[in-house]
Amino acid sequence: MDVLTENCPRYGVILLPQEVPLPIPPEGNRRMELEIGFGNGEYTVKYARAHPEVMLFGVEVSPACVLRCARRAGGLDNLRLIRADARLMMRELFAEGTLDKVTMNFPCPWPKRRHAHRRVTARDFADSLAVVLKQGGTFELVTDDEPYAQEARDRLGAHPALVLENFETNPLRPVTTKYERRWLAEGKSIYRLTFVKNEAETVESSTPARYAWGLNQKESLPMHIRTERPATQGFAEALNGVSGQNGEARWAFGRCYASPQGDALLLEVFSIDDEFEQRYYLRLSERDGGGLVQMDRTANAFLTPSVRGALRDVASRLS
Repeated sequence: MDVLTENCPRYGVILLPQEVPLPIPPEGNRRMELEIGFGNGEYTVKYARAHPEVMLFGVEVSPACVLRCARRAGGLDNLRLIRADARLMMRELFAEGTLDKVTMNFPCPWPKRRHAHRRVTARDFADSLAVVLKQGGTFELVTDDEPYAQEARDRLGAHPALVLENFETNPLRPVTTKYERRWLAEGKSIYRLTFVKNEAETVESSTPARYAWGLNQKESLPMHIRTERPATQGFAEALNGVSGQNGEARWAFGRCYASPQGDALLLEVFSIDDEFEQRYYLRLSERDGGGLVQMDRTANAFLTPSVRGALRDVASRLS
Protein backbone atom coordinates (compact mmCIF):
# COMPACT_ATOMS: atom_id res chain seq x y z
CA MET A 1 0.00 0.00 0.00
CA ASP A 2 1.10 3.58 -0.51
CA VAL A 3 2.42 5.53 2.46
CA LEU A 4 -0.17 8.23 1.74
CA THR A 5 -3.09 5.87 2.34
CA GLU A 6 -1.82 3.11 4.64
CA ASN A 7 -2.67 3.37 8.34
CA CYS A 8 -2.95 7.15 8.39
CA PRO A 9 -5.69 9.77 8.03
CA ARG A 10 -6.03 11.75 4.82
CA TYR A 11 -5.72 15.17 6.50
CA GLY A 12 -8.04 16.64 3.88
CA VAL A 13 -5.52 18.38 1.64
CA ILE A 14 -3.89 15.43 -0.18
CA LEU A 15 -5.18 14.68 -3.67
CA LEU A 16 -4.59 11.09 -4.76
CA PRO A 17 -4.13 10.39 -8.49
CA GLN A 18 -7.61 8.92 -8.93
CA GLU A 19 -9.06 12.11 -7.42
CA VAL A 20 -7.20 14.56 -9.65
CA PRO A 21 -9.25 15.82 -12.60
CA LEU A 22 -6.79 16.16 -15.47
CA PRO A 23 -6.23 18.89 -16.29
CA ILE A 24 -7.17 20.59 -12.99
CA PRO A 25 -9.90 23.12 -13.84
CA PRO A 26 -9.81 26.75 -12.68
CA GLU A 27 -12.08 27.79 -9.80
CA GLY A 28 -13.91 30.74 -11.26
CA ASN A 29 -11.94 33.93 -10.79
CA ARG A 30 -9.89 32.59 -7.88
CA ARG A 31 -6.13 32.83 -8.25
CA MET A 32 -4.41 29.48 -8.80
CA GLU A 33 -0.78 29.09 -7.77
CA LEU A 34 1.68 26.20 -7.69
CA GLU A 35 4.64 25.53 -5.42
CA ILE A 36 7.07 22.95 -6.74
CA GLY A 37 9.08 20.81 -4.31
CA PHE A 38 7.72 22.14 -1.01
CA GLY A 39 9.84 19.95 1.28
CA ASN A 40 8.56 19.95 4.88
CA GLY A 41 5.75 22.33 3.93
CA GLU A 42 6.53 25.16 6.37
CA TYR A 43 6.53 27.84 3.67
CA THR A 44 3.59 26.22 1.87
CA VAL A 45 1.24 26.24 4.84
CA LYS A 46 2.23 29.74 6.00
CA TYR A 47 1.72 31.09 2.49
CA ALA A 48 -1.69 29.42 2.11
CA ARG A 49 -2.84 30.82 5.45
CA ALA A 50 -1.59 34.30 4.56
CA HIS A 51 -3.38 34.20 1.18
CA PRO A 52 -6.88 32.72 1.61
CA GLU A 53 -7.85 34.22 -1.75
CA VAL A 54 -5.41 31.85 -3.49
CA MET A 55 -5.98 28.18 -4.30
CA LEU A 56 -2.48 26.83 -3.77
CA PHE A 57 -1.31 23.52 -5.21
CA GLY A 58 1.85 21.89 -3.90
CA VAL A 59 3.62 19.19 -5.89
CA GLU A 60 6.35 17.12 -4.24
CA VAL A 61 7.96 13.77 -5.10
CA SER A 62 8.50 12.60 -1.51
CA PRO A 63 5.50 10.88 0.14
CA ALA A 64 6.98 11.64 3.58
CA CYS A 65 7.15 15.35 2.76
CA VAL A 66 3.56 15.29 1.51
CA LEU A 67 2.44 13.80 4.82
CA ARG A 68 4.45 16.29 6.89
CA CYS A 69 2.99 19.20 4.98
CA ALA A 70 -0.54 17.79 5.31
CA ARG A 71 -0.13 17.49 9.07
CA ARG A 72 0.93 21.15 9.24
CA ALA A 73 -2.00 22.25 7.10
CA GLY A 74 -4.71 21.45 9.63
CA GLY A 75 -7.42 21.13 6.99
CA LEU A 76 -6.77 24.35 5.08
CA ASP A 77 -9.45 24.67 2.41
CA ASN A 78 -7.21 26.54 -0.06
CA LEU A 79 -4.35 24.03 -0.21
CA ARG A 80 -4.09 20.83 -2.26
CA LEU A 81 -1.05 18.54 -2.21
CA ILE A 82 -0.13 16.14 -5.01
CA ARG A 83 2.60 13.55 -4.88
CA ALA A 84 4.25 13.80 -8.31
CA ASP A 85 7.32 15.10 -10.13
CA ALA A 86 6.32 18.57 -11.32
CA ARG A 87 9.18 18.64 -13.78
CA LEU A 88 7.45 15.80 -15.62
CA MET A 89 3.83 16.42 -14.67
CA MET A 90 3.22 20.18 -14.74
CA ARG A 91 1.72 20.20 -18.23
CA GLU A 92 -0.34 17.12 -17.39
CA LEU A 93 -1.80 18.60 -14.21
CA PHE A 94 -2.60 22.10 -15.42
CA ALA A 95 -4.22 23.34 -18.60
CA GLU A 96 -2.80 26.09 -20.77
CA GLY A 97 -2.98 29.53 -19.17
CA THR A 98 -4.28 28.27 -15.80
CA LEU A 99 -1.74 29.40 -13.20
CA ASP A 100 -1.19 32.91 -11.90
CA LYS A 101 2.10 32.03 -10.25
CA VAL A 102 4.62 29.19 -9.93
CA THR A 103 7.14 29.18 -7.06
CA MET A 104 10.27 27.14 -6.39
CA ASN A 105 12.13 27.61 -3.12
CA PHE A 106 15.73 26.40 -3.09
CA PRO A 107 15.58 23.62 -5.70
CA CYS A 108 18.52 21.29 -6.08
CA PRO A 109 20.93 22.94 -8.58
CA TRP A 110 21.92 19.57 -10.07
CA PRO A 111 25.53 20.64 -10.76
CA LYS A 112 26.58 17.53 -12.71
CA ARG A 113 26.35 17.79 -16.48
CA ARG A 114 24.43 14.53 -16.85
CA HIS A 115 21.71 15.98 -14.60
CA ALA A 116 21.28 19.19 -16.61
CA HIS A 117 17.85 18.11 -17.90
CA ARG A 118 16.53 18.21 -14.31
CA ARG A 119 17.35 21.89 -13.77
CA VAL A 120 14.77 24.64 -14.08
CA THR A 121 17.00 26.02 -16.83
CA ALA A 122 16.17 23.08 -19.12
CA ARG A 123 14.19 24.14 -22.18
CA ASP A 124 11.39 21.63 -21.50
CA PHE A 125 10.77 23.17 -18.08
CA ALA A 126 10.73 26.70 -19.53
CA ASP A 127 8.27 25.60 -22.23
CA SER A 128 6.03 24.01 -19.58
CA LEU A 129 6.06 27.23 -17.56
CA ALA A 130 5.14 29.21 -20.63
CA VAL A 131 2.20 26.89 -21.28
CA VAL A 132 0.65 26.68 -17.82
CA LEU A 133 1.14 30.33 -16.78
CA LYS A 134 -1.47 32.91 -17.61
CA GLN A 135 -0.33 35.87 -19.66
CA GLY A 136 1.20 38.18 -17.11
CA GLY A 137 1.66 35.25 -14.68
CA THR A 138 4.93 34.91 -12.79
CA PHE A 139 7.56 32.32 -11.97
CA GLU A 140 9.51 32.96 -8.75
CA LEU A 141 12.75 31.12 -8.11
CA VAL A 142 14.62 31.46 -4.80
CA THR A 143 18.09 29.94 -4.40
CA ASP A 144 21.26 30.28 -2.34
CA ASP A 145 23.44 29.13 -5.28
CA GLU A 146 24.68 32.18 -7.19
CA PRO A 147 25.94 30.33 -10.32
CA TYR A 148 22.58 28.56 -10.49
CA ALA A 149 20.76 31.89 -10.19
CA GLN A 150 22.87 33.36 -12.97
CA GLU A 151 22.24 30.36 -15.22
CA ALA A 152 18.49 30.66 -14.58
CA ARG A 153 18.63 34.39 -15.31
CA ASP A 154 20.35 33.83 -18.65
CA ARG A 155 18.54 30.73 -19.90
CA LEU A 156 14.99 31.36 -18.72
CA GLY A 157 15.34 35.00 -19.65
CA ALA A 158 16.22 33.95 -23.20
CA HIS A 159 12.91 32.10 -23.59
CA PRO A 160 10.61 34.06 -25.96
CA ALA A 161 7.63 33.85 -23.59
CA LEU A 162 9.44 34.61 -20.31
CA VAL A 163 10.80 38.02 -19.29
CA LEU A 164 13.09 38.58 -16.31
CA GLU A 165 11.39 41.19 -14.14
CA ASN A 166 13.65 41.14 -11.07
CA PHE A 167 16.96 39.67 -9.91
CA GLU A 168 17.26 40.43 -6.19
CA THR A 169 19.83 39.63 -3.53
CA ASN A 170 18.59 39.01 0.02
CA PRO A 171 15.01 40.14 -0.66
CA LEU A 172 12.64 40.77 2.22
CA ARG A 173 9.98 38.08 2.01
CA PRO A 174 6.95 38.04 4.34
CA VAL A 175 7.03 34.21 4.31
CA THR A 176 10.39 32.42 4.51
CA THR A 177 11.71 28.90 4.96
CA LYS A 178 13.67 27.50 7.90
CA TYR A 179 16.83 27.17 5.83
CA GLU A 180 16.42 30.63 4.36
CA ARG A 181 16.37 32.16 7.85
CA ARG A 182 19.38 30.11 8.90
CA TRP A 183 21.43 31.04 5.86
CA LEU A 184 20.62 34.72 6.17
CA ALA A 185 21.61 34.61 9.85
CA GLU A 186 24.94 33.08 8.80
CA GLY A 187 25.50 35.88 6.30
CA LYS A 188 24.89 33.75 3.23
CA SER A 189 23.29 35.48 0.24
CA ILE A 190 19.86 34.53 -1.08
CA TYR A 191 18.79 35.26 -4.66
CA ARG A 192 15.24 35.73 -5.93
CA LEU A 193 14.43 35.78 -9.64
CA THR A 194 11.00 36.75 -10.93
CA PHE A 195 9.98 36.01 -14.52
CA VAL A 196 6.77 37.18 -16.18
CA LYS A 197 4.89 35.43 -18.97
CA ASN A 198 5.14 37.86 -21.88
CA GLU A 199 1.69 38.92 -23.07
CA ALA A 200 3.05 39.32 -26.59
CA GLU A 201 4.31 35.73 -26.78
CA THR A 202 2.74 32.33 -26.24
CA VAL A 203 3.69 28.69 -26.38
CA GLU A 204 0.97 26.39 -27.64
CA SER A 205 0.10 23.38 -25.50
CA SER A 206 0.90 21.20 -28.50
CA THR A 207 4.54 22.31 -28.48
CA PRO A 208 6.65 19.13 -28.49
CA ALA A 209 8.16 18.35 -25.10
CA ARG A 210 10.47 15.66 -23.82
CA TYR A 211 7.65 14.57 -21.53
CA ALA A 212 4.23 14.73 -23.21
CA TRP A 213 2.24 11.87 -21.76
CA GLY A 214 -1.28 13.02 -22.51
CA LEU A 215 -2.64 11.88 -19.15
CA ASN A 216 -5.52 14.33 -19.53
CA GLN A 217 -6.66 12.46 -22.65
CA LYS A 218 -8.42 9.82 -20.58
CA GLU A 219 -10.00 8.08 -23.54
CA SER A 220 -6.54 7.05 -24.74
CA LEU A 221 -5.40 5.57 -21.43
CA PRO A 222 -5.86 1.83 -20.73
CA MET A 223 -7.48 1.59 -17.30
CA HIS A 224 -8.03 -2.13 -17.93
CA ILE A 225 -7.18 -4.67 -20.62
CA ARG A 226 -9.09 -7.87 -21.43
CA THR A 227 -7.01 -10.97 -22.11
CA GLU A 228 -7.61 -14.35 -23.75
CA ARG A 229 -7.06 -16.29 -20.54
CA PRO A 230 -7.21 -15.46 -16.84
CA ALA A 231 -4.13 -15.27 -14.66
CA THR A 232 -3.33 -18.09 -12.26
CA GLN A 233 -1.43 -17.71 -9.01
CA GLY A 234 1.47 -19.59 -10.55
CA PHE A 235 1.55 -17.15 -13.46
CA ALA A 236 1.60 -14.14 -11.13
CA GLU A 237 4.22 -15.63 -8.82
CA ALA A 238 6.49 -16.32 -11.80
CA LEU A 239 6.52 -12.58 -12.58
CA ASN A 240 8.24 -11.77 -9.28
CA GLY A 241 11.50 -10.04 -10.24
CA VAL A 242 10.62 -9.69 -13.93
CA SER A 243 11.16 -6.20 -15.33
CA GLY A 244 10.47 -4.31 -18.53
CA GLN A 245 11.43 -1.06 -20.19
CA ASN A 246 10.29 1.21 -23.00
CA GLY A 247 12.65 4.14 -23.39
CA GLU A 248 12.89 5.91 -20.03
CA ALA A 249 9.78 4.10 -18.76
CA ARG A 250 10.73 1.11 -16.60
CA TRP A 251 8.73 -1.29 -14.45
CA ALA A 252 9.32 -4.35 -12.29
CA PHE A 253 6.90 -6.86 -10.81
CA GLY A 254 6.97 -7.96 -7.18
CA ARG A 255 4.99 -10.34 -5.03
CA CYS A 256 1.41 -11.41 -5.65
CA TYR A 257 -1.41 -11.81 -3.17
CA ALA A 258 -4.76 -13.57 -3.43
CA SER A 259 -7.82 -11.53 -2.54
CA PRO A 260 -9.69 -12.64 0.62
CA GLN A 261 -12.64 -13.70 -1.56
CA GLY A 262 -10.36 -15.70 -3.83
CA ASP A 263 -11.73 -14.01 -6.94
CA ALA A 264 -8.63 -12.04 -7.95
CA LEU A 265 -4.86 -11.69 -7.57
CA LEU A 266 -3.02 -8.49 -6.67
CA LEU A 267 0.35 -8.08 -8.37
CA GLU A 268 2.81 -5.62 -6.86
CA VAL A 269 4.43 -3.27 -9.40
CA PHE A 270 7.20 -0.69 -9.18
CA SER A 271 7.31 1.87 -12.00
CA ILE A 272 9.83 4.58 -12.84
CA ASP A 273 9.49 7.37 -15.42
CA ASP A 274 12.87 9.08 -15.60
CA GLU A 275 13.23 9.30 -11.78
CA PHE A 276 9.55 9.54 -10.78
CA GLU A 277 8.86 6.33 -8.84
CA GLN A 278 5.43 4.84 -8.18
CA ARG A 279 4.37 1.68 -6.38
CA TYR A 280 0.92 0.15 -6.84
CA TYR A 281 -1.01 -3.08 -7.48
CA LEU A 282 -2.51 -4.54 -10.62
CA ARG A 283 -5.66 -6.60 -10.16
CA LEU A 284 -5.78 -9.83 -12.19
CA SER A 285 -9.18 -11.50 -12.41
CA GLU A 286 -11.38 -13.68 -14.59
CA ARG A 287 -13.96 -12.08 -16.87
CA ASP A 288 -16.30 -13.84 -19.31
CA GLY A 289 -14.05 -16.87 -19.73
CA GLY A 290 -10.97 -14.73 -20.25
CA GLY A 291 -8.99 -12.44 -18.02
CA LEU A 292 -8.96 -8.80 -16.96
CA VAL A 293 -5.85 -6.80 -16.04
CA GLN A 294 -6.61 -3.50 -14.35
CA MET A 295 -5.39 -0.99 -11.80
CA ASP A 296 -6.53 -2.01 -8.33
CA ARG A 297 -8.92 0.46 -6.73
CA THR A 298 -6.31 1.20 -4.03
CA ALA A 299 -3.65 2.04 -6.62
CA ASN A 300 -2.18 5.45 -5.88
CA ALA A 301 -0.49 6.02 -9.23
CA PHE A 302 -0.77 8.24 -12.26
CA LEU A 303 -1.09 6.41 -15.58
CA THR A 304 2.38 7.39 -16.77
CA PRO A 305 4.14 5.52 -19.61
CA SER A 306 5.73 3.06 -17.17
CA VAL A 307 2.37 2.22 -15.58
CA ARG A 308 0.77 1.70 -18.97
CA GLY A 309 3.79 -0.38 -19.97
CA ALA A 310 3.30 -2.65 -16.97
CA LEU A 311 -0.40 -3.09 -17.76
CA ARG A 312 0.34 -4.00 -21.35
CA ASP A 313 3.24 -6.26 -20.38
CA VAL A 314 1.06 -8.42 -18.12
CA ALA A 315 -1.80 -8.46 -20.63
CA SER A 316 0.49 -9.53 -23.49
CA ARG A 317 1.63 -12.53 -21.46
CA LEU A 318 -1.99 -13.66 -21.10
CA SER A 319 -2.88 -13.34 -24.79
